[in-house]
Amino acid sequence: MPRRPHPAEARRRDRFLARAAAVWGMRPQEVERRLTGARQSSLRLNPLAGRPVEAVLRELQALTALEPIPWCANAFHIVGDKRAITESAPHAAGEVYVMNASSLIPGLALDAHPGQDILDVCSAPGGKAAHIAALTGNEARLTVNDGIKGRLKKLHEVIELMHVKTVDVTNHPGQYLDKFVEADFDRILLDAQCSGEGMADLARSDSLKFWSPERIEQMSRLQQRMLVASFKRLRPAGIMVYSTCTIAPEENEAPLDHLLRHHPDARVEPIDLGIPEAMPGLARWEGREYHPDLRHALRVVPSAYMESFFVCRIRKAEQGAQA
Repeated sequence: MPRRPHPAEARRRDRFLARAAAVWGMRPQEVERRLTGARQSSLRLNPLAGRPVEAVLRELQALTALEPIPWCANAFHIVGDKRAITESAPHAAGEVYVMNASSLIPGLALDAHPGQDILDVCSAPGGKAAHIAALTGNEARLTVNDGIKGRLKKLHEVIELMHVKTVDVTNHPGQYLDKFVEADFDRILLDAQCSGEGMADLARSDSLKFWSPERIEQMSRLQQRMLVASFKRLRPAGIMVYSTCTIAPEENEAPLDHLLRHHPDARVEPIDLGIPEAMPGLARWEGREYHPDLRHALRVVPSAYMESFFVCRIRKAEQGAQA
């Protein structure tokens, strides 16, 4: 028989489900269903590895079943055996990167181009930086940073394996980025540290062990400082993408609301990628009204292949432009 949860665990779970249900506009039972069991994995072919992606794809398709992701080039859902991919020669050679499909969205939303100066603020383990490098043909000036020193080893490994060219790899705290970094950038990705609610698997008894509203508020304050510091390093007419793998509005709409109300040169742009089961950002939460432009943000509701995710694209107005 399954272990009966402690009353405190049951209360934590009920509160978590009620909050997510309010965000997504569904019953708690549906939230529980969607967050029970691990998401199936996806992959991205790496054109920077040298071998034609068509040849790599044929080799992978001989190993297991794949399904094209219609909204992202060179990306596929792994319909069959994930281990057939992760234990393959193309995976060992950096010709393919396995991840959750939701993680493809920030790189696409960034709209990066060759020749641009690009900063990835919270880069480790490096999958999104590798995607940006692939989208720009390794011809952007890419700086990768992570504020947690222990994560840099993995970041270096992924960058090397995926054949990513970088200008620099740095270890600056994101909330003080503007004090450590003097350069400005055309594109900035802030895939922020968060409470990670979207990765919860409620089939596991310990999935909410560290979850609490207090931790969410702590993260929200950190994210707000990171957003402001990053925006200061964005050039006029530049684009910054803010993303998290969490559900809480306190970590998503709230920090962005602060940015938009204190920086009139910040404007939210729609993200039109055709993401299935996506919903707009929230207009209000628990009595707090958010900036109306946050309706252009994108929330991913979890499904078989997609983790819960939040993505918002912010453009800084050109110098002299009216807010």
